[in-house]
Order: sequence, then structure tokens, then C-alpha cells
Amino acid sequence: MKLIKDREFLRSIANQINLFNTIGGGISETYVDIKKYKKGAVIQVWAAGVNPEAFKVVLQNNQLTIFSLLQNQNSADLTVPMFTQVFLLPPQVDISRIEAVYEEGQLHVKLPYHDAAIRPKEIEIKQL
Repeated sequence: MKLIKDREFLRSIANQINLFNTIGGGISETYVDIKKYKKGAVIQVWAAGVNPEAFKVVLQNNQLTIFSLLQNQNSADLTVPMFTQVFLLPPQVDISRIEAVYEEGQLHVKLPYHDAAIRPKEIEIKQL
């Protein structure tokens, strides 16, 4: 039986095995909660052991994607998605005012409603 003598290769493969082992069971499941309020909604994401820098929030049209990436400490080229969730936003959400805040171990994505969705606006009827 031949032994692998290239130490750099062994370190590289060991780091990858460690990374995939972590993905397989070393990190707890992500918890997502959506709270609705009169003036908007908040998506709360909690993931144990995930750094705030690992979270990403992407808005495209009316689709909001929240995900986190696990990056290998020794190789910036090796990243693995840990969590991905896609939300279709309703028309009452003012997408220009969406903001994401990380506080106390949770990611909060605030989805404010348009003013017209909060209080009705009477439209004047013009006579021609």
C-alpha cells in the first residue's frame, strides 16, 4: 500500500474533509421567523455558529434571497452554502426601504410597507 507523501496535498484534503464534516452535522439548523406588523414585516434569521459576515441578502425584482456561506479558513476559493431561503415579496413592501441588521446573534431583514398600504388614500374623481 502506498502512502501519500505530499504534505501540502494532505493538508488541503484534510481541510476539505473537515469543512464537509462540519456541513454534514457540525452546525445547528437555521431558524427563520417572519413577524408581521402594521407598518411592515421583519424576517428574523438565527444560525448558531455563523458569523455576521457570512450572511448575504440579495434583492432581485420582488424576490429576496437570504443565504450564508461557510468559507474554508485556509482557502478563500472553497466556500459552501450553509443556508438559502427565497422569499417572494408582496406588492405592499417598499423595496427601496428594505434594510438588514445583524444584532444579538440574529439577522433582521426589515420590510417596510408603502404608505398607501398602511393608510388608505382617497383618489379624487375628475369629471371630464
